Amino acid sequence: MLTEFGSPWLHLPSCGSTNDEARQLGRAGKPHGMVVTSDTQTSGRGRQGRTWFSPPGDNLYLSLLLRPELLPRQIPLLTLCAGLAVYEAARELLDEHGVTKSPLLLKWPNDLLARTPTGLRKVAGILTEMTLVGARCDFVIVGVGVNVAGLDFPANLPATSLRKLLAEKTPSLSVHDFAVRLLGQFEPLYQRFVRDGSGWVTQAFAACAELTAPGRMITIHTASGVVQGESIGIDPDGALLIRKDDGFVERLLSGDVAT
Repeated sequence: MLTEFGSPWLHLPSCGSTNDEARQLGRAGKPHGMVVTSDTQTSGRGRQGRTWFSPPGDNLYLSLLLRPELLPRQIPLLTLCAGLAVYEAARELLDEHGVTKSPLLLKWPNDLLARTPTGLRKVAGILTEMTLVGARCDFVIVGVGVNVAGLDFPANLPATSLRKLLAEKTPSLSVHDFAVRLLGQFEPLYQRFVRDGSGWVTQAFAACAELTAPGRMITIHTASGVVQGESIGIDPDGALLIRKDDGFVERLLSGDVAT
């Protein structure tokens, strides 16, 4: 049962971006835990300004307004918390419909992927944005996009949906019900993070993120170039550690892990 998230809850038939709507509400003083959802987005976006495919009706576009008493350097860990919540909500849904061998995996730092016969496909993405007042975190928007029931994606978009992972066995999936399920997973994870700190967050995320498992050779595309090397794993602050060929360990806070 939700006690902290989802009150109030604003649902819109359409908007530019639920993150932008939630940011305006945050600046207007709306409370911690407020949720904004929309049937569609005309300017949905992911990390690094990428467009988020946002057709109407079948998918979840949700933004959560948080006012955490956290240091700015701790905020990126909320992305990992949200990733764990999406992973668990999706895994639980698939399990309830008979998909007991989960095809899901997390991709550091902000994506949920699924193994399919045609390769890895994106199911969900997370965009966390912080607003500061001086050096203090005023509020955070955690935006989540989940492909819930959509069946058609552009040919150049490596995406799938929960309904497609169910082999279309179920005639429909409720986007609202999945939103409630997701928030129900996220709320206790958030509360534990605020109460107990970050160590367990990175460990739990890493356990579901095989693409960056320690010892694996990986390639990461960053804003400043390509980084290649051996993954050491995710540190307590959520950064990915890469040992390069020359032995130097590079610490990355963001990037796109090649699949």
